[in-house]
Amino acid sequence: MRRGSLLTAAVVAMSIAVVAPGLTIKLGSLAPAGSPWELGLKRLAAEWDRLSGGTVTVKIYSGGVAGDEPDMVRKMRIGALNASLMTVSGLQGIFNGVKTLSFPLLLRSDDELFYILDKMKPFFDTELTKRGFKPVMWSPGGWVYFFTRYPVVTPDDLRKQKLWVWSGNPDEIQAYQNLGFQTVTLASTDLMTSLQGGMVDALVTSPLVAASSQWFGIAGNMCTLRLGPLWGATVVSTKTWNEIPADLQPKLIGAAQQIADSLKPDLLKADSQAISVMQKYGLKINTVPPQTEAAWAELLQKTFGGLIGKLYDKDTFQMVNGYLDDYLVLHPRKQN
Repeated sequence: MRRGSLLTAAVVAMSIAVVAPGLTIKLGSLAPAGSPWELGLKRLAAEWDRLSGGTVTVKIYSGGVAGDEPDMVRKMRIGALNASLMTVSGLQGIFNGVKTLSFPLLLRSDDELFYILDKMKPFFDTELTKRGFKPVMWSPGGWVYFFTRYPVVTPDDLRKQKLWVWSGNPDEIQAYQNLGFQTVTLASTDLMTSLQGGMVDALVTSPLVAASSQWFGIAGNMCTLRLGPLWGATVVSTKTWNEIPADLQPKLIGAAQQIADSLKPDLLKADSQAISVMQKYGLKINTVPPQTEAAWAELLQKTFGGLIGKLYDKDTFQMVNGYLDDYLVLHPRKQN
C-alpha cells in the first residue's frame, strides 16, 4: 500500500511538471513606452498567458532596456534573451535577405509592401527559423524619411550634415560615404545624447518613431522623400520556442498575428498623425519636387545596387523584384 501511495504521488508530481512548465519568455524591444508596438506586445503577453493557462509568461523589456537591436540578436543567441520585437535593421543581422524590402525607393506604397510581404513571409519564416529564430508576428511600421537639423531637399543639402547610420553595417556605411555623406555610427540607444551634443545632425526614421522618441525636437526638419518601408517581426529563439508544447504553438502564433492585424489600421494612420503633432511643436516639412526625387532615385539606386549580394541577398532581391513586377502589371504606378 505504501509503495502504491508513493507511485501515485510520483505520477501526480510528473503530471504537474508536464502541465505547468512555467516558461518565462524575456522579450526585448526598442518600442517606446505607450507606442502601438509596446501596447501590442502587452496584448500578446496577456493573450499567451490566457491561452497557455498561465504556463507561458512574457516579460517585456521595452524602450531599449535590453540594448540595441544587434545587441538583442546576440543576447538571444547566447540565451540571455528569449525573444524580440525588432525592425528590419535587427532582422538583417539574422538573414540579410529581409533587408531587400527596404532597398531605397524600391517599394512605394503600403499596398506594394503588403503584397510583397505576403508573398515572401513563407520564405522569410523558413530562412529565419533555419538560423535559430522563429517569427511569430509580422507587422508594418510606416515609412522612413530623412529627419535633419537643417533643411534637406537635395543630396548636397544632406552632405553638409552628419548622418547617423546603424552600427554593424560597414557596407551601408561605405555606400553612404561613397555618395559623399558624412556618417556617424552608433547604437540607436545613444542617438538622443548624440543629437543633443551635436555629434549627429541627420537620421533615417519614421515619423512615429521620431515623435515618440522625441528626436524631432532637435532634428526638426523632415524631407518628404519616402525612402522605404519600416517593418519588422517578433521572433522567438527556436530553443525557447521548442520548449512550448507543439499543440500550443499554432494557437500562440494565431493570436500574435491577430494582434498584428488589429494594429495595422492604427499603424497606417500613425505617420500622418505623428507629423501633424510634430508640426504643432515646430517640425518643418521640406518638400522634394519630382525632378529632384528622380535625381535622388538615380543616386541611391546606383550606389546601393552595388551592394546586392553583400548587404542584400541576391536571390531574395530577385524574388522580391519578380513579385513586384507581377504587382505593377496589374497596378501601375501613377506618374508624377
